[in-house]
Amino acid sequence: MREPLENVSDAYRRYVLGMMTLVYSLGTLDQSIMVLLVEPIKHDLRLTDSQLGFLTGIAYALLYGLLGVPVARWSDRGNRATIAAVAIGLWGITVMACLWVSNFAQLAVARTAASIGGSGCMPPTYSLAGDYFPKPAERARAMAIYWLAGPLPLVVSFVVGAWLNERYGWRLTLFLVGIPGVLLSFLVKKTVREPRALRHSPHSPRYVQVDVKILHVAAHLWSQRSARNLSVALLLFYTVAFGLGPWYAAFMMRSHHVSISEVGLWLGVIFGSGGSAGVLLGGYIAGRWFAHDERTQMRVCAASIALMVPCLAAFLLSPVKQLALIALVPFTFVLSFFSGPAYALMQRLVPEQMRATALALVMLLANLIGLGLGPQIVGVASDRLQPLLGDDSLRYAMLLLSFVALWSAWHFWRVGASVSGDLRSVSGNSSTVRDDMKIANASFDSGI
Repeated sequence: MREPLENVSDAYRRYVLGMMTLVYSLGTLDQSIMVLLVEPIKHDLRLTDSQLGFLTGIAYALLYGLLGVPVARWSDRGNRATIAAVAIGLWGITVMACLWVSNFAQLAVARTAASIGGSGCMPPTYSLAGDYFPKPAERARAMAIYWLAGPLPLVVSFVVGAWLNERYGWRLTLFLVGIPGVLLSFLVKKTVREPRALRHSPHSPRYVQVDVKILHVAAHLWSQRSARNLSVALLLFYTVAFGLGPWYAAFMMRSHHVSISEVGLWLGVIFGSGGSAGVLLGGYIAGRWFAHDERTQMRVCAASIALMVPCLAAFLLSPVKQLALIALVPFTFVLSFFSGPAYALMQRLVPEQMRATALALVMLLANLIGLGLGPQIVGVASDRLQPLLGDDSLRYAMLLLSFVALWSAWHFWRVGASVSGDLRSVSGNSSTVRDDMKIANASFDSGI
C-alpha cells in the first residue's frame, strides 16, 4: 500500500483545505444569518425572546449535536469527501425550505431539519483537513485557515443577508442562502479525494480500518488530563459564544435603535475582520513562535478567553453606538484567537483513528448545552428582566452569561500543566495502533 499523500501537490492540499473550509462555512451560515434575522422574524411571526431562544438554540442544537457522533463514526471509517458532499447538499435543501414557513411551529421544524445536514459538515471536513496537513506546525496553521469558517460566514450573513432581507424579506433570504450548498455538494464530490483510498480497487480487502469504540474514545478523553480539561474548556466557551451569538444584532437594534441594514454592515465588517484576524494570528503564533511549546499556546488561549468578559462589558455598557461598535472589535478578536492552536492540539491528543469521533463527542456536549441552552438562557433572562429594565433587559442578560468565559479560561490554563506528557503518551499509543494495522494488513496479504 502506498502512503496516501506521497504524491499530492501542495496546491492540491491547499485546494482541499479551502473546500473543507467552504463546506464548514456554508454549513454554519444559517446559524449566523439567524443572528441578523431575529428581529424581523420576531415581529413577523409575533414571537417572544424565549421562543427566539428556542429557535436559535434547542430547535437546531438537539439533532445537530446528536447526529454529530454517528456522522463522526462514519467519517473515521468511510469516505469523508462523500460524507461532506451529502451533508452540505442536504443542508442547502432544508434551508431553502424556509421559504414556505408561516408560523413558529413550522419554523421550528425547518430549523430542526436544517440541523440534520449541518451536523455532517464539521466531522468529515475537520478530519480530512488534518490528514492533508500531518506535521504539527503546518497543522496548526491549516487549522487556523479551517476555523476561518467561524468569522467568514458572518461577513456574508450580515452584509449580504441584510441587503437581501431589506429587498426580499427573511424567507427568500434563507432560500437564496441554501442554493450554494447544493452546488458545492456536486463540486466536493467530483474534485476532493479521500486520502485513505488505495491505489487499487476501493473494495480491496487489503486495507483494514481499526474500529475504535465510542466508549473507548470517551474514556480516552476523560482519563487524559489535557483532553479532559480542553473538552470542558471548549464546552464552557461555546456556552458563552453560542449563547450570545443570536443576540448581537437584536441588542444594537433595541438599545441603539440601529436599522437592520446598518447593523448588518457594521457587524459583518467587525466580526469578519476581527474574527479572521484573531483566528489567523492565533494560528501564526502557535505555528511560528510556540510551535513546540503547547503549554504556552494554551495559556495564551486562556488569557484571550478571559479578556472576553471586559471586552463584552465595554460593548454592552457603552452609552453610544459608535463606542459600542469600537469596543466590539477587540471582543471579536479574542473570541476567535484560540481556534487554531486549540483544535490542532485536540487532533494531536487522540490517535488518528479517534480524531473525528473525539471532536464529535466534545461538540455533542457543546451543541446540546452551549447551542441548545445558551441562547435559551439569554432569552429567558431577558424576558424575566424586561418588566424591570425594558429594552435594556437583553443588555444585562448577555452580560451575565459572559462570566462563564472566566471558567473556560481556567480550564485552558490547566491544559498547559499536563499537555507535554500527554502528547508523548499519545505518540506511543498511536505507534501501537499502526503496528496492529500493519499486522492485520499483512495477514490479508498472506491469505490468512
